[in-house]
Amino acid sequence: MTASAMVAEFDDGAGWTADAVEQLGERHAIPAACRGSANPAALAWLAEACELSPGTRLLDVGAGAGGPAAWAAKRFGVRPVLLEPMPGACRAAARLFGLPVVRATGERIPLRAESVDAAWCLGVLCTVRDKAALLREIHRVLAPGAPLGLLVVVARSPRVFPSPDGNRFPTQRELARLLAGAGFDLTEQIARPDGTPLSWSRRAEQVAAVVATRHRHDRAFALADRPRASFTRLFATGQVSTQLVHAVKRAPGQAPHGGNMSTTTGDDGYEVELEIEIRAELDMAESSRPDEAVPASEWLFDPTDVQREIVELRNLLGAVEELEDRSPGRGAREDA
Repeated sequence: MTASAMVAEFDDGAGWTADAVEQLGERHAIPAACRGSANPAALAWLAEACELSPGTRLLDVGAGAGGPAAWAAKRFGVRPVLLEPMPGACRAAARLFGLPVVRATGERIPLRAESVDAAWCLGVLCTVRDKAALLREIHRVLAPGAPLGLLVVVARSPRVFPSPDGNRFPTQRELARLLAGAGFDLTEQIARPDGTPLSWSRRAEQVAAVVATRHRHDRAFALADRPRASFTRLFATGQVSTQLVHAVKRAPGQAPHGGNMSTTTGDDGYEVELEIEIRAELDMAESSRPDEAVPASEWLFDPTDVQREIVELRNLLGAVEELEDRSPGRGAREDA
């Protein structure tokens, strides 16, 4: 999105959210401050994957108004440090949760090397121009072997239309390359789980309603709302999907591998990384089936082409799984 729209959504909007929460009560704070990208199921998956525990020093890169970090502190007892470039969002996080906030960008993190136990970066990667620099900086400040959790919008193909201004969505292949190049092993990845509890969504909607009532005539409100239609269409047509990623900082000199799905390097590690990539592409292909409620003239993908791609991906996945079964030193697959 444009710079002005970014400010409207993540700076002005954060302050408005804090005002509304103060009116409605603190139980509304975490759902409202998660900005719609993170739900309890997604946060729980990332927290468990990263093995967060009491006392863990968690760096939240692009923390916004602080909702996810506050959730992790409440549920897992972590000691969060928030990194956020927008001054309004920094003030909102301090007002709502009293958490330590550092105003800075993820490409230049003002922390010592190897000074944090875990990091996550939720809904930020697609808004950053230099994704490699962001991931390298996170790698620098993480302790050896420390986890990274990502919530990232992934594109099915390099061409996405209509793409909201200021967003560039990585493909699955690009995401895997970026992580490997920054020194991370991609350990596991799933599509973001749905099913936000009604209690959570209701509180978030109540805050949004207060904000809309107060600010619907403000230019900044219109700017912040503009990209939502583009995102809605991209998700509805299957051009993009939201993925949860668990990666681990690779030790110096250690060869890339598939994380806890494979403890070897070489061909076996390549097969595991390929399986992760194929499963992610299969999830995106299956999510792009045309909605029968939408007129056929508005379908972005031909259903025959989608089904053909799904069959090809399933066949390829089966072949990779067969190769893994036959790898030296491997027993039969547990689910065989």
